[in-house]
Amino acid sequence: MKNVILLFGEEKLLINEEIDKIKKKLVPGHLETMNFIPIDGKNVPQEEILNACQTVPFLSQKKLVVVYDAPFFESGKGDAEKSDKQDDLLYRLQTIPDYTVLIFTASKVDKRKKIYKLIKSKGIAREFNQLSIKDKAFWIQKRAKLYGKNIDLKTAYFIAEHTGDLNQTNNELKKIAAFIGDKGSIESEDLSKIFYKSLEGNIFEMMDYIGMKNPSNAIGILNHLTEQGEKAVVILYMISKHLMDLMTVKSMEGLNYQDILSKSGLHPFVLKKALKQAKNFTLDELNRNLKLCQQLDSDIKTGKIQEMLGLELLIAEISS
Repeated sequence: MKNVILLFGEEKLLINEEIDKIKKKLVPGHLETMNFIPIDGKNVPQEEILNACQTVPFLSQKKLVVVYDAPFFESGKGDAEKSDKQDDLLYRLQTIPDYTVLIFTASKVDKRKKIYKLIKSKGIAREFNQLSIKDKAFWIQKRAKLYGKNIDLKTAYFIAEHTGDLNQTNNELKKIAAFIGDKGSIESEDLSKIFYKSLEGNIFEMMDYIGMKNPSNAIGILNHLTEQGEKAVVILYMISKHLMDLMTVKSMEGLNYQDILSKSGLHPFVLKKALKQAKNFTLDELNRNLKLCQQLDSDIKTGKIQEMLGLELLIAEISS
């Protein structure tokens, strides 16, 4: 059953690149149309997936079937959730012909499910979680070479900290590499000309200043965001969301990191930031600040206050 593979986790870029490696190894380019079968797991029935595995490859020894976003692995989802269909799926996975390589992809996996345990024990299961900032910085250094550029570790760390998943990071790298043209190295001054931190990254930085009782720098970030074209309503939503994350983390003080990670559902990068920032506030302060956000949202919608003025006053108030 080594021809049944599960690739799962948050980093879709890494998953897709792994699929490309397998495809290049198994399927000749001129036969790809016949022997590479991509399937939308969310919309294609289980029976159709299994039938696709049975057809003989055309003029080749192998064929590749990839089921993207397979629903079978997440708790409470998928055709296979009913016991009879689940048992049938488990049996038929073990009878996939040797000439077929079947790959499932999934963002989240319930490792208690029988299908996961079966593939883990008899097939291949690989997890692609989001990288730590350190590993992401090294990945950025290596990735930059694909675009003919070098990048020092400090600059790579900056990009790592202020981008989301590797898809976004890779897109930013391509953009920077194109912008600097024939220049062989990406340097920190290049970033200020073209590279903008993600909205979430700016919100983290803004909350750092708010926690340090530094409203002027926090408002400076607000002005930067509006210059980039971010909508006031989106910024207010992100501040409110971040305050709720901080309240969640603050309410779990005393628990260890892994327990908070499991119970909160926050991404590890977000959680590490939130754990540090939550120390700057009491739970009462966070609750008060969230109510101020809710009041501002109502005042903006009813025309009682202009959006930007309201945000500036909010930041000044919650920084006090």
